[in-house]
Amino acid sequence: MTAPVVAERRWTAKILPWAMTAVLLAGAWVLNTVALPDGASEASFATRTAIGEPAATRNLELTVTGVRAARTLTDARGWSADGTWLVVDMDAAALQSQYAASLGFAELTIGDRIFGATERGETFFRQRLVTGVPRSGSLAFELPDEALKGTATLRLSIPSDVRYDGVIEIPIALEDVPVEESIVLSETGWTRG
Repeated sequence: MTAPVVAERRWTAKILPWAMTAVLLAGAWVLNTVALPDGASEASFATRTAIGEPAATRNLELTVTGVRAARTLTDARGWSADGTWLVVDMDAAALQSQYAASLGFAELTIGDRIFGATERGETFFRQRLVTGVPRSGSLAFELPDEALKGTATLRLSIPSDVRYDGVIEIPIALEDVPVEESIVLSETGWTRG
């Protein structure tokens, strides 16, 4: 071997590991940048819709027909409570099977705060759904006094654990919802018309 060839091999033997290290580090940085966040493998499948528009997930079809707010909430049996209430009226039905089909997941996200549907009074929360036959009713969310500002996201689904399952999401402009003094919850029953 000649001297220039030996010198070139020594130079390549010194630079090649550094070059490969730089390429591997760049690849790791790109992979870390495009990787899904923690918990993404368990995330639910969101179907976004608007008030008045029908939406469907795996075993749930629903339409939010209206959103109201009040300082006093009453149900058909006479239960009553004061506070700041957001009431969501809806029609819903099971799509595939009515086995274990009830509206078991209902949460309202406002900013970084999450509120669950109340279990007080007689509401549509956890009511049984029938395949292909819509039922109607109301969900109620008790909120802090200052919470009726900005945009909220309503998330609804059949299972109470929505990992790996479908969720219907509806944005609500809270400042557009008029606040009434008193609201009577719609009775849960068969949809009319």
